[in-house]
Amino acid sequence: MQISSLFSIFIFFSSSLTYASVIHDFAPTPEPSSSAVAFLPPEREPFPDDGFGFASTDYSPPAPSRSSKRPSPLPAPALAPAGGPSPAAVGGTSGSVDEDSGESSSRPPPVESEETVRWCTVRGEMEDCRLLLNLLSQSSNYSWTCVIRDSTNECLDSIRKGEADIINLEAGSAFTAFLNYSMKAISNEVYCNRAESYNAVAVVHRKSCEAKRDLNLMDYKGHRSCHGGYSSASGWTYPIDHIKKLVGSDKMDDVDIVANFFSKVCAPSDSDLGGQAICSGCRDKNENVTNCHRDSLYYGDTGAFRCLMEGLGDVAFVRGDTALLYSMDGPYNQSWSKRSVRDFMYLCPQGSCREINGYPGECSFGTVPANVIMASNSIRNNKRLHILERLANSSWIEAAYTERISSIHTVSPSTQEFTWIKTLTRSYLGQSASISQSIQHLKTQKVEGSASSANSFPDQDSMLWMLLSAALVCCFYNV
Repeated sequence: MQISSLFSIFIFFSSSLTYASVIHDFAPTPEPSSSAVAFLPPEREPFPDDGFGFASTDYSPPAPSRSSKRPSPLPAPALAPAGGPSPAAVGGTSGSVDEDSGESSSRPPPVESEETVRWCTVRGEMEDCRLLLNLLSQSSNYSWTCVIRDSTNECLDSIRKGEADIINLEAGSAFTAFLNYSMKAISNEVYCNRAESYNAVAVVHRKSCEAKRDLNLMDYKGHRSCHGGYSSASGWTYPIDHIKKLVGSDKMDDVDIVANFFSKVCAPSDSDLGGQAICSGCRDKNENVTNCHRDSLYYGDTGAFRCLMEGLGDVAFVRGDTALLYSMDGPYNQSWSKRSVRDFMYLCPQGSCREINGYPGECSFGTVPANVIMASNSIRNNKRLHILERLANSSWIEAAYTERISSIHTVSPSTQEFTWIKTLTRSYLGQSASISQSIQHLKTQKVEGSASSANSFPDQDSMLWMLLSAALVCCFYNV
């Protein structure tokens, strides 16, 4: 083949490359701007005091305006057999059930009642919610009602739509409600010794600590882990933030970090956000099936401790008092509580173990702010004031203890009272919000990195080599 022919082929491919570069679908993707990263909204100046102790605005994004015509509510989760009525809300005082036939489009939109406080809770916690709200409704000019949804996110969406008023959340979920749903923290749980926080800890078997005196978290690389819930503060964001620093990786998101550190992971959630990567360790020994949802046996701090106790994991990430409360000799022992608290120890992040006494101190991943009552930014002041005053009356908590209400998720079992939050939500969440934000930033980086790789265009040197290779092939077949 003549040199002139080879040169002609090269010119042809070069022209094709120039033409292709101007076609939209093949054009190089510009680098993502830094504004695309999801960070907290800028701080705003608070409005004057609203009349009962704190400013009426927050750092959270502005609440969506409500039109006179509200969207129809989400269909209520079906709690009855197919074809039967589906309970959507349980009355706190009368115990009546609002029945939804499923034909929500033919029903008028809900009208917010100033005389009704609607507490949103997740299916499976309905009975706890009903009993607690019966107590809250006593000596009250408001009725308290439970609104039942399938997941925490559905509850948050219902509050945004005006179908519910409040929800009780741990710090990790509270940050999501604050950042993505324009909600604010109005009241928080108070624990023993008037504590308004708890510690995020790792609990391990005592025999592991006795086998190695300087045991540390790196010794559990390649082992099995139990987490109180995906994205929860004590069960996920605090320990994962620590592991991220141990492995020194900023190129993986939280799920990748955990999946690469542990051999099996059990971190149930409202939805399969992490897929099999966070559910591989939630396999029930008897049923031999993966159970990784909110109604799992291994959901929450109690579920993570059960996961450890039943031998599905080697380390459990929970709040500091979990082992004391739910071990065989604890006040809230369960049917699965087959072992004493003395069979377990705290694993300190800096190394070594410590006896479990409920006060781990420096043997923890950090202090987590107490669970909070979250409400919409647009909730009316008189209703919010009533909610705060009623929650602050500790007599209903005392009655709940008397009636032995389990309240594992609706209200923390160690709660002794509620108090008003007189600071802005971002300030209340403090370090917990910063850690949650850093975890979310990892996800954003991964998404942007994947998008950049998928849309990347070969550089000039690569294209030149490709063209020369093609020309040589043509020469070979035409000699």
